[in-house]
Amino acid sequence: MRIRRKLSAPFRELEQDIARLKRTDAENQAKYVPGPGRPASGSLTKTQLHLLTEALFFRGFRSFESFIRDVFLLYCLEKKPSGRKHVRSYLAPSSFQQAEELVKGESRFLDWARPDSVLSRAELYLRDGFPIKEVYAPRMETLRDLKRLRNHIAHDSPESRTEYLKVLRKHFGVNPLVEPDPGEFLLMTDRTDPSRYKLIVYLDFILDTARALT
Repeated sequence: MRIRRKLSAPFRELEQDIARLKRTDAENQAKYVPGPGRPASGSLTKTQLHLLTEALFFRGFRSFESFIRDVFLLYCLEKKPSGRKHVRSYLAPSSFQQAEELVKGESRFLDWARPDSVLSRAELYLRDGFPIKEVYAPRMETLRDLKRLRNHIAHDSPESRTEYLKVLRKHFGVNPLVEPDPGEFLLMTDRTDPSRYKLIVYLDFILDTARALT
């Protein structure tokens, strides 16, 4: 089990990972040449680009899960976030490892992907849910959208599709006549910020949320 002692370490790791993902995305974009005919050697087809984009998003989400796990357990040890009041934990763990054991309890595993679970856990183990609650509460809809996208990429089931359609309706305003796969959707221009496409918007959101938590 990875042991953490400072809040800066998981944030630095996440920041580096997001930067790597953005560089890889830029490389993928450069290899994609639209148009008919057989792609040249070393170039990517549209389908390949979509699949690689899904993989980049999935990796970014997984890195965010690891970050949330690490900082949550550090807050259970009452580590202080930068420039803010002290954290008060209802637990009294003697170590990072014991903090995880206490939070886990009888559960087989802890779900750090579902924002509602993280928020409930913060309210249960941290006084006033601070600082998790103040960061998560205003961002819940986007955090849920990230989870919906992650689940549909991972499972592609009728249940995950129902949730994925909620993300699409939010973007288009209605159910699209042609449903884009997640990779295609992630490459669509953001309607709020036309200078970025959805993958970059989501990766930036992950990093901004992480920064607010530390």
